[in-house]
Amino acid sequence: MYNFWFKFKKPIIALAPMAGYTDSAFRLLCHQMGADIVYSEMISVDAICYNNQKTLKMFKYHPKEKPIVFQLFGNKVDKFKQAISQLPVKGKNIGIDINSGCPAHKVYKTGSGAALMNELDKAYNIIQTVCQNTDLPISVKIRTKVKDTTAIDFIKKIKDLPISAIMIHGRTLNQGFAGEIDYKIIHQAKQLLPNKIVLANGGINSQKDIAEVLEKTQADGLGVARGALGNPWIFKKKSNPTKRNRKKIIIKHAKLFLKDNYSLTPLRQHLVHYIKGQKNASAIRQRLIHVENLNELKKILKDF
Repeated sequence: MYNFWFKFKKPIIALAPMAGYTDSAFRLLCHQMGADIVYSEMISVDAICYNNQKTLKMFKYHPKEKPIVFQLFGNKVDKFKQAISQLPVKGKNIGIDINSGCPAHKVYKTGSGAALMNELDKAYNIIQTVCQNTDLPISVKIRTKVKDTTAIDFIKKIKDLPISAIMIHGRTLNQGFAGEIDYKIIHQAKQLLPNKIVLANGGINSQKDIAEVLEKTQADGLGVARGALGNPWIFKKKSNPTKRNRKKIIIKHAKLFLKDNYSLTPLRQHLVHYIKGQKNASAIRQRLIHVENLNELKKILKDF
């Protein structure tokens, strides 16, 4: 098995999975900006089993996005086994991630995402089953704590399974996406997993944050999520572009998106992130939430 996880010079800087955001265009852009690995949005194993065409389209990617990790979520062992057998992707530089950390209520209430982390036996069986039924490298995403289960409890349970990497969001389920990051528990996790890749995640919005988290956790790398929205140059060592270059990157993002889409309407949620904290941001935002095509976007950016 070719395992890209162990081919990189550390630290590994990855684009972490974000529902509604880490589509093909954004993944490709972040790779071009310097991301080592990119993750897809989370994909339902149940929908794969039902051959849902909208879901299967989420596996579409550009070869230059590789290495790419497709993140799966669900809560049934048999569904994971079936979904793995039906995956429309294979080959080098492709990985599978099992989501055991998503705090979204609509996911959690089904027993998936973060809920899976609190069911150690079921999580173990799912991860084991996936590892036994594919040659693709497997990773897992978790949180520092879900109900009574800590990241350390979870890792001790599954550490002997042949997974390659684990990404740990440094907050509990109750914290969601706000509050202090628990660097200590990520550091402890790495000590428990000396032969696997450990990525820290959460609260990373700048190069300064990247350096701080790496120092405090001694992780093998990072997963940058919301800190990359409107800020894909975070993956570059010099991550403060001029306004002119910022505009060029926004146009590049739009052009990449239009290769697979007829309109910029779905991209609006990305576009508004680019102008946060900038001069005239409020007025520009009101125009961006109505943009539909590239010419309109270019006109708006003239005033940015």
